[in-house]
Parts: sequence; structure tokens; C-alpha cells
Amino acid sequence: MTNPEPPTQRRPAVYQWVDEAEDLERYAPGGYHPVHIDDEINGRYTIVHKLGFGAYATVWLARDQVENRFVAIKFIVASASAESREVRILRHINATGTQDPRRSFIATLLDEFDLEGPNGRHRCLVTEVAGPSVGKVRHEITDAILPAAISRKVASQSAQGLAYLHSCGVVHGDFHAGNILLEIPDFQTWPVDKVYRYFGKPIKEDVERLDGNPITSAAPTYVVIPPNARRLARAMIKRNDCNIKISDFGESFLTTDHEKPFLNTPISLAAPEIFFRDTDSVSEKVDIWSLACFIYQVLGNHQLLESFFNIHDEILVDMVRTFGKFPDRWWSKWEQRDTYFEDDGTFKPNSPDQSGDARHVELKERLADIIRNNEERQKEIDGDLQALELVLGKMLRYEPKERITIEEVVSLLPF
Repeated sequence: MTNPEPPTQRRPAVYQWVDEAEDLERYAPGGYHPVHIDDEINGRYTIVHKLGFGAYATVWLARDQVENRFVAIKFIVASASAESREVRILRHINATGTQDPRRSFIATLLDEFDLEGPNGRHRCLVTEVAGPSVGKVRHEITDAILPAAISRKVASQSAQGLAYLHSCGVVHGDFHAGNILLEIPDFQTWPVDKVYRYFGKPIKEDVERLDGNPITSAAPTYVVIPPNARRLARAMIKRNDCNIKISDFGESFLTTDHEKPFLNTPISLAAPEIFFRDTDSVSEKVDIWSLACFIYQVLGNHQLLESFFNIHDEILVDMVRTFGKFPDRWWSKWEQRDTYFEDDGTFKPNSPDQSGDARHVELKERLADIIRNNEERQKEIDGDLQALELVLGKMLRYEPKERITIEEVVSLLPF
């Protein structure tokens, strides 16, 4: 989840900090709901493990005692539960039906309910459970390179999943490797001890107050550290039958919405209209740009547009380096433009750009370098490069209206 933390007035710290866990100070009115392993939720779900957390929610693996299956439960913070954008979008997707086979690439809302707790009323979303994200899997394997068969499958299914969303009038708005999950083959047949073998047993860290006083009901007695994805990731990439699930609709909106949101897509995959806060230009085409950057990343081992320190201006410079000068309405808004470029979009002789790249790098050149430091793996994908140059070039147009539709993307991808 990439949503920024909701604006709250910071109180003096109450709890000892715990690494790799959620911000314990958010166990307060309006914040997180305290959850423990083996908790019975809504008379139906038994908590098995923690899957993750974000600024707006914690996510847990649970066993549905009615349907006898594993599910994921997202406990939304109380302050955001009443007007959760994600709830609205998931309901809309469910209302469109499930006949389209591309629907299988979208995380399905199975149940929802409100849970009253010490920190307020929390909306809880029950969805299909999937495995680690594509981003986590890439992080855990050698050189961040997925096997060619899997990377092609992930790219193709991601495009098909987006095609389904767009056919429903849904814009994802936060499409990146962290929100594309890999299904675990045969997971529903696993006993809990096998879950723990691959996820690790829950690591519990005691919650302690700085003042030494006892923990109140507002906080859990311990926090659970999300599992390390290494063992599961390595087991999954040995199989070619894993499928994807597009998840996390916290930034999503409908194409019919009159007011478009300010999106928080990671900058390496964000369309230029997002950078320049041009909400009049925000449409389903933001997903097309993000998908193009994602396809490049998942087929290779690095980002198409790069900034080591995640600096906005460095990404914008990389855009101009590859695709040329921005349209005037954006060019004139870019405050640091004069630091790097002449008015005509050429680099200034004394530009501080420190990337080491040539001043202009065509998309074709970037594709020829899609897999760095691995000539053998680069050769595996060489046969796709001409087709990829065609489709990515049509997806990465500055003007949103000039980008191709997702259906055209699906038809042009070479796999």
C-alpha cells in the first residue's frame, strides 16, 4: 500500500519502537484495530498469520470456518473506514459479474463487515488470499530477474487484468509490482503447519509502553512481524503455473467520477500528468503508462525511468532524455526545468544531471539494456524487443489521449 499517512496531530510517543512492524502510535482512537493470532473475527474467521500493513490498514491471513478456506482480511483504520475508496471500488467490481475469464486476475471481495473495537469502528474487507507481490519475489531472487516464462506470463496477465478493470470503468491508479500478487498453487489445500513452513511461524514482539505502564486495550499485547517472502518466493519461481492477482484499490476511481483524485503512484511508474498534478488529464491512461513501465521492469532487472534516491526531478529528466520535451502546459510548470534544459528541451552544457547516461537515449536503446549484466538472459528476450518497442512506444506517449487503449496493448504484446 502506498497511501500517505493520514494527517494526524502527532502525540508524544507512547510505545517502544518495533522494527519491521506498523507504527504502534497508530493504536489510538481512529487508528488500527488490535489483532492477535487465533483471534476469532466476526464469529467466522480465525487469524493465522499477518500478511502486511500500510498507513491505512493491517492485513491478516485467516481461516474461514464456514467455507473452510484461507482468506485475507484487511482491517482499515477507523478514521478511514467510513469513506474507504477501496470498499466502493471492490463493490463496483463485484456488481459487474464474473463471467469474463480476465476477472480471475483481480482480487475478489468475498465479504465485508464492520468491527467495533477500542479505537473505533473499522471496515473489514475479506478477499481471496494470494502470495507475495511480484516486487517482493524479485527482491528475493538472484539479480532480481524472474524466469522468462514467468515474467512473460506476469506481463500478459497484468495487461489482461487491467483490461478487465477498464471494461468495468475502473482505473487502478496505483499499478506497480508491490500491488501485483502471485497466487500460491494449491494453497487452499495446505494445512496450517505447511503455511508456517513456508511463511515461517508468526514472530511476536511484545508491545511495551515507554512509561512502563500496562498496555491498554487500545493496543495489542504483541505485534506480529510480516513473514519473510524468501522461502515462498524461491519455491514459487520453480513452478511456471503461478498466476497473478491485481490488488489494493485504495487509489482507484471510476472513469465516471467527476472529481479525479491526486494519485500517489510510485514516481518511477507515474505518468507525467500525475507529476504535474494535472487532474484534468487524469484518466484510465495513467494505468497504461504505469503498465508500460511495469512490463519493462518485470521482463528485465531494473526500472525504465530511474532515480536512485527517488527524486522527482531525476525521473522527469529521464523522461525528457527518452521521450523529448513535455507539452507546454507541463513544461512551464516544472520549477527545476531551467536547471537542466534550454527552452527548446536540449540539455544545458552545464546541466547538473549526474546519471552518467547519454543526453538522449531512445526507447530502443533502453530495451537493448533491459537486463543488465546478464548477456544470456538478455538473449532470451531479444526476440521480443521489436514488438515491445512498438507497443511500449504507443503506451508511453505524453498526451494521455494519444496512448493506446488497454485492449490494444493486449493485442500487441508478443506473449
